[in-house]
Amino acid sequence: MGQGGSVTVGGPVSSSSAIAVPNAPSFHASNPTSPLSAMNTIGSPTQSGIDQPVGANVSPMKAAEFSTLGQPGTTSRGDQSHRGAQVSYLHHLSCRIILAGLESNLKPATHAVIFHHMVNWLVNWDQRPHGVDEADTVQTSRIGRPVHEWMHLCLDVIWILVDEEKCRIPFYELVRSNLQFLENIPDDDAVICIIMEIHRRRDMVCMHMQMLDQHLHCPTFGTHRFLSQSYPSIAGESVANLRYSPITYPSVLGEPLHGEDLANSIPKGGLDWERALRCLRHALRTTPSPDWWRRVLLVAPCYRSHSQTSTPGAVFSPDMIGEAVADRTIELLKLTNSETQCWQDWLLFADIFFFLMKSGCIDFLDFVDKLASRVTNGDQQILRSNHVTWLLAQIIRIEIVMNTLSSDPRKVETTRKIISFHKEDKSLDPNNISPQSILLDFISSSQTLRIWSFNTSIREHLNSDQLQKGKQIDEWWKQMTKASGERMIDFMNLDERAMGMFWVLSFTMAQPACDAVMTWFTSAGGAEFMQGPNMQPNERVTMMHETYPLSMVLLSGLSINLCLKLAYQLEETIFLGQAVPSIAMVETYVRLLLITPHSLFRPHFTTLTQRSPSILSKSGVSLLLLEILNYRLLPLYRYHGKSKALMYDVTKIISMIKGKRGEHRLFRLAENLCMNLILSLRDFFLVKKELKGPTEFTETLNRITIISLAITIKTRGIAEVEHMVYLQPLLEQIMATSQHTWSEKTLRYFPPLIRDFLTVRADKRGQAIQAWQQAETTVINQCNQLLSPSAEPNYVMTYLSHSFPQHRRYLCAGAWMLMNGHPEINSANLV
Repeated sequence: MGQGGSVTVGGPVSSSSAIAVPNAPSFHASNPTSPLSAMNTIGSPTQSGIDQPVGANVSPMKAAEFSTLGQPGTTSRGDQSHRGAQVSYLHHLSCRIILAGLESNLKPATHAVIFHHMVNWLVNWDQRPHGVDEADTVQTSRIGRPVHEWMHLCLDVIWILVDEEKCRIPFYELVRSNLQFLENIPDDDAVICIIMEIHRRRDMVCMHMQMLDQHLHCPTFGTHRFLSQSYPSIAGESVANLRYSPITYPSVLGEPLHGEDLANSIPKGGLDWERALRCLRHALRTTPSPDWWRRVLLVAPCYRSHSQTSTPGAVFSPDMIGEAVADRTIELLKLTNSETQCWQDWLLFADIFFFLMKSGCIDFLDFVDKLASRVTNGDQQILRSNHVTWLLAQIIRIEIVMNTLSSDPRKVETTRKIISFHKEDKSLDPNNISPQSILLDFISSSQTLRIWSFNTSIREHLNSDQLQKGKQIDEWWKQMTKASGERMIDFMNLDERAMGMFWVLSFTMAQPACDAVMTWFTSAGGAEFMQGPNMQPNERVTMMHETYPLSMVLLSGLSINLCLKLAYQLEETIFLGQAVPSIAMVETYVRLLLITPHSLFRPHFTTLTQRSPSILSKSGVSLLLLEILNYRLLPLYRYHGKSKALMYDVTKIISMIKGKRGEHRLFRLAENLCMNLILSLRDFFLVKKELKGPTEFTETLNRITIISLAITIKTRGIAEVEHMVYLQPLLEQIMATSQHTWSEKTLRYFPPLIRDFLTVRADKRGQAIQAWQQAETTVINQCNQLLSPSAEPNYVMTYLSHSFPQHRRYLCAGAWMLMNGHPEINSANLV
């Protein structure tokens, strides 16, 4: 019987060998994509149907028969072994056929099917047939060589399919497969090697995903993705239409970060922790708006009131932001030590740092500990300048910092650590003095004096040399004010040393510095004696120049505390004062807001009406405010994400002055500002906070709103289901008072949702033309009388009050027609 079995098996074995490529080496040795060819210690045995002796190619069935001979009572077990051996042999034969077929060009679908079967065979290599216990499976799996032979052939097929030069199957499919999760890995180097390669590639994907997370979810990424609810911000105000948090979706890096509880539970040093820090470091470099920081940060537990609820939208804990800020500080110190000009980077970082500290997002004690630990445990030479002292001097007047340094039990220890950051520059070149070098040289003294004012009991920890430097600042200030008898400084002619000393003064004595600037603005200007063309040599003419605005260079070095005081004082004088403000004063106020966008920003309509409820009723104040917003501060509002709130405030002004005479300039400024705001909004917005009644927009603004909605839907789609709910009433509200219609050619470019609504509107352009033709003669005659040089103002008012409404609507058109080529028009009546 054994002889017959040997004959039966011999045929298939010879046919199998005949299918193999003649004189072909092993696929592991020849395949360049397989990592096994480059490994000397790990590799599969060399296989070739030609080189091996015939005895080595014995059928697995024969081996299975030999294993069952002489064992009575094992008939069923032998049948299962026969079945397993047959399956192994079929796998072996199929792989040989596939290897031969892969030398020709197969269809991609065929490659996918082959790959799928190869992976399934390898994953289920030790699958136990139904009715066989575990002991039998273990015994079957010990038949090592035939099983490993077909597994090696499967691996050869897979390596050929994922060959990157041929691109038959992407290696990504192996990363997606279950091959890497084998529970019972065979004791074979080739199988272990491919699993290791899959894990190596998977780790590479993880690293790329980490970087991808940073870019896709960094603060500057422009795609809006809104939350359907509003979360309270740091200051307790509600923020509508928030973007999703930077880390809010599941990925290969772990669970998504969303909500305060989950953010606080992230273990330090893990992948999610590093991922969060990477996003924060990127944010500190690219300076996103304060609106972004409010949504993703938490108030530190030591500064949080008991009544404050949890913040579901936050994704970064105070510990994360403290570590990221410390990392950014060390990074800037390294750039400074490398002779890189990064003073502007320090200024931007100080603005963000002041905002985060004032908002309570950074635990001051913990931050000082982190920074001191980095300096102590790291490179001792990294602290070569007083930049850290300057940075801490910016926040030392914040209330939570003052309370910490005056009443906290760890105040002495924290003070000693702050003083340890002082770095005296003994090599200061007196011939090469810049304002920055003077500021950094005296900033330690300024900080020391401020700390001493908090707590006099820490005198023994202070440096006496720094106290002596404070006297030099006082002496300089006395010399500057002694000449004129009052604190009047010519800010247009400050030299390098004077500018640097004034910067130091802003940290030491902010109020006298603020008074000096305000005195400069309220003065009559600078006097200059000039000689005229037809004058005697000894004669001079006195010329008075208006004061100039403070330069951006001078403003950039002032302490943020002084900038806050100065902005408040200028706001009081410009908007609430009785005198007409000078251009220099207004321009300096605008420059202050632009230099420190995080620390000094305020919504002007809200802030001014809180200080004086009737302030907007003054046309001069409204006019000046709209000019500032139109020409200077509109990008700042966009940066802060306050365009929508500003649009609602401007709409109120439009509704108040829409029917008034004599307010054309104010009306046009408001309409132009509102137009720019609507076109800058790239999301859905309600033209009125309630979908009731027609809009308060003008005809032009209604058209602009339709165009803006069409662009938003066309380019970004509809992000929320609720947008579909109120889109129809929104369109009806916008077009309720509008007579405009778009041509069919123009409507082709509109999205279908808006096009279907606008198509059914009646085209009234023909009726409007006919109505104008009927009233044209009467309107032109009336305009001739109203705009003639001899027309009396009383007649104009009487006509406007009692004429037909349909005629009044055409008066502007008639006046426009008459103004062309008629300089004798009475333009006073146009108002």
